[in-house]
Amino acid sequence: MKGILLAWVAGALLALNALAPADELQALKRLSLEELADLEVSILGHRPERYMDAGAAIFVLTAEDIRRSGYTSLAQLMRLVPGMAVARIASDEWAISARGFNSRFANKLLVMIDGRSVYNSLFSGVYWENLAPPLADIERIEVIRGPGASTWGANAVNGVINIITRHAQDTQGGWLQGWSGDRQQGGVWRHGVRLGESGHLRLWARHQREAPQAPLAPEQAVDSLERSHLGFRGDWVLPGDDELMVEGEWFETDGDDPWMNGGSLMASWRRLENDGAVDQAQIYYSRFEMDTGADPRRLTEHEETLDLELRRHFQPLGRHDLVVGLGWRWQRSRIRPAPLITARQPNRVLQRYSAFFQDEIRLVPERLFLTLGTKLEHNDFSGFEFQPTVRARWHPAPDQVVWAAVSRAVRTPSRSEHDLRAEVQGLPPSPETLGLPVDFRTTGSRNMVPEVLVAWEGGYRWHPNPNLGLDLALFYNDYERLRTMEPGRPGLALGPYARWVVPVDARNRMAGHTWGLELVSDWRPRDGLRLQAWYALLRMNLTAEPGSRGLEGTAAEGESPRHQAGLRLSLDLRHDLEADLFLRHVSALPEFDVDAYTELDLRLGWRPNERLSVALAGHNLLHDRHQEFGEEIVLHGPPTGIRRQWLLEMTWRY
Repeated sequence: MKGILLAWVAGALLALNALAPADELQALKRLSLEELADLEVSILGHRPERYMDAGAAIFVLTAEDIRRSGYTSLAQLMRLVPGMAVARIASDEWAISARGFNSRFANKLLVMIDGRSVYNSLFSGVYWENLAPPLADIERIEVIRGPGASTWGANAVNGVINIITRHAQDTQGGWLQGWSGDRQQGGVWRHGVRLGESGHLRLWARHQREAPQAPLAPEQAVDSLERSHLGFRGDWVLPGDDELMVEGEWFETDGDDPWMNGGSLMASWRRLENDGAVDQAQIYYSRFEMDTGADPRRLTEHEETLDLELRRHFQPLGRHDLVVGLGWRWQRSRIRPAPLITARQPNRVLQRYSAFFQDEIRLVPERLFLTLGTKLEHNDFSGFEFQPTVRARWHPAPDQVVWAAVSRAVRTPSRSEHDLRAEVQGLPPSPETLGLPVDFRTTGSRNMVPEVLVAWEGGYRWHPNPNLGLDLALFYNDYERLRTMEPGRPGLALGPYARWVVPVDARNRMAGHTWGLELVSDWRPRDGLRLQAWYALLRMNLTAEPGSRGLEGTAAEGESPRHQAGLRLSLDLRHDLEADLFLRHVSALPEFDVDAYTELDLRLGWRPNERLSVALAGHNLLHDRHQEFGEEIVLHGPPTGIRRQWLLEMTWRY
């Protein structure tokens, strides 16, 4: 470890002495705090608004943040978001959530790419290993910690993430990137061309391999990861200044277990009317297939989704800024039966209809604003759901905003909770079990109803000068009808092997509340130097109903970190040499017996000319290996030790 660090430092000093002046090199774009405050975001209400004016706990990862992170995946980038709980389970598995309830299949976080949901309806989660657009093609990532259901609908409960890719016009020409290290190798190719007078297109391909992480127990099997992606995006300006965007992607992900593949095709049309109103229509189709390949527990699911949304942004009256819309989603899910996995309905079609509106009312021009919004949905699991939000913000001065919000959000049941009858290995053979293993069998009950959140939030955002920004968010979340996995009476099963089987039924037998805060400071004392620090506190208090014997239950209190902190330093050593440091601390997870840990990521980047850039990155440098998550009862296999790693990255523009 020390030898590697000394070699890195020596190489940096040699590079500093050897670099020739290159005044002709153009500095890569960096957002100042003033430019960041004026950055337009749209995640809060389907309409552009200044980041400074957003009345929510919002955070934006810019293209420059992404480039200088030294990371190669979206899941890693989430570590940079204050308050986001990010735990790596294995090479091919992540647990990511906001404000508690973290899990491999965290079911209260909605994730989108350009407004297209990647939320999986079978397990109510996100397969982060499938999300791999070229990071250099991301314009920004907008994140809300807290509910966004009045805009995005069910399952946007504790947070919303929208990954926004760059316009094809901004990615013209050729671009190659490759990286290799002791734990992973990968590469991305991209090429952009002009189409006629008003069109632009980019094509891209990506492939990546990651070695297994460290086993935590003797003879523990650990999974590697290999994934391939192909995609495109086209943008056109149509007659009348209408805008059309079409993008598509195909992927294949092999994490040993499971194997997944699929693809998507999306089109978005936008028109600006003479009176300033904006009409938008978006439609996408996606296909997803998963095969665990673990007989006799082999789970094979094929899912298709067709989604259509129409919305209009207009100002019917002087003080009102209104967004309205309609949506429809159609899904078909097919589960192939296996000896220990069946479904109540192997083939099922689900539909969701929705309507929403949001009205921002200027009570006092430039000073006081009130936002009223709601989403009304009908789904096949629970019928009609009403998800309103009331937000208020006050600007005591141009560089300050005080905001508060009350919201209701629901997490609808998943297909696995309603339909799936599957066995997972629970306990190994022991004398107490008469030498037989114990399996848990989900029964697929229709007793599960939506989980409900009522969230109370408030915050303060202040830029006292052009070089310093402060952001504070407070929250109190009140949950009702939270899921518990209720065990039944165990029984002896003989086929295909002898075992004890415990039936498990998903019920709504828990309630509780969480509260906490997130504090972020961003200081840029001069050009080329940035220091960002943040701290997040989370407290959870969950109570199960009398008589509940849930396998999960109140254990969720100890599965998310109570304290998190991060420190990011970005420094331009010269016009063509830069260094980045990210130090993070995560408190213990007592339910999993996972100790608190502090880790360090470093990156050194060199740009010798306009076409070539080189970067050396090190991740998890303070320990040879550390554990970040534990083993959940019914969701995934044993966790692994997350290793230290190094990689060298080269980028060539042609």
